[in-house]
Amino acid sequence: MIKNRLRTRLRLSKRLINIFSALTLILTCLSSITTAETETPPAGSPEAPKSIMKIEVKDGLLSVELSDAEFGNVIKEIAEKARFKVEASGDVAYKKISTNFRGVDIEKGIRRLLTIMKEKDYTISYNREGFIDKLEIYGGASSKPAVSSPQKRSQGVQKPVSPIVPSVTSPAQPPKFKSSPPLPQPEVPEDGKKE
Repeated sequence: MIKNRLRTRLRLSKRLINIFSALTLILTCLSSITTAETETPPAGSPEAPKSIMKIEVKDGLLSVELSDAEFGNVIKEIAEKARFKVEASGDVAYKKISTNFRGVDIEKGIRRLLTIMKEKDYTISYNREGFIDKLEIYGGASSKPAVSSPQKRSQGVQKPVSPIVPSVTSPAQPPKFKSSPPLPQPEVPEDGKKE
């Protein structure tokens, strides 16, 4: 009877060892498959993420679809299509950007892209008609611009910037500064002496 129990335990332990080995093999295979799926393929391989850069400027509105696109190329193409000059420093020009939006005013779209790039050091210049004439992006670098586009003079694409309208105070709020009435001047006779 003891021998039968020992044999039974020995068979059970062999089965458990076989099951454990099989589970270990399965887990090893699954982890290698998961690792292979999460690794990014090397650049240049057919499975590498592709850069998408679709830019449309129509009736003064900007639409973009960008995925892993170089910011310098993006802003240069917008400048060409909207017909203004652009200069950007090298460190900003080579950063990657991914976003999309449709039908946004050109100036607001440019500001949105600059905000996404966390770029605060830029200047937008306007011409007399209120269209963007030049965009300069400094990027905190003192180097020469890496991106520069020639100026093109056809302003039919952009919408002019709306003028700033001063706010009107409501009648319930008194104006901040009141003009006082003029002080009365003493009358001087024609002979020049005071009375």
